[in-house]
Amino acid sequence: MQNLHRNGEPVSLLGDSGYPQRPWLMTPYNNPAPGSAEETYNELHTKARVIVENTFGRLKNRWRCLCKDRVLHYKPLKCAQIVTACSVLHNIALDLRVPAPQDHVIAVNQDVNQMEVPWREEQDHSLLTLGRLLRDQLARRLHGPVT
Repeated sequence: MQNLHRNGEPVSLLGDSGYPQRPWLMTPYNNPAPGSAEETYNELHTKARVIVENTFGRLKNRWRCLCKDRVLHYKPLKCAQIVTACSVLHNIALDLRVPAPQDHVIAVNQDVNQMEVPWREEQDHSLLTLGRLLRDQLARRLHGPVT
């Protein structure tokens, strides 16, 4: 994602507060003021993360290979291909109205901003500053004009 962003692609990931803010990784604000652009951003960020987490939960429910041991068993490119294949097959199953398995429903953590992250990248001040600037711009755009 970092390389895509560096090459001018307007892409980013949603991360929880356990990750450092980066230009390609949007994280929530800490304790935003009520009614502020930052609070609006956090609300929308959380809603988007819940959708992503629910989607992953559904995929893991249908395709058990996606949640085995909670670690990568293959190189990242192969993992991406497996997730893509599972996503395509999942969409085909939805189109054909194949019911999802009900015996192994995976609970999705609704408080996505409190999830633990197993690592922390060292804070690079310039990336942190640029990431915060981009997040601030996004927050103002999402909040809309102040009346």
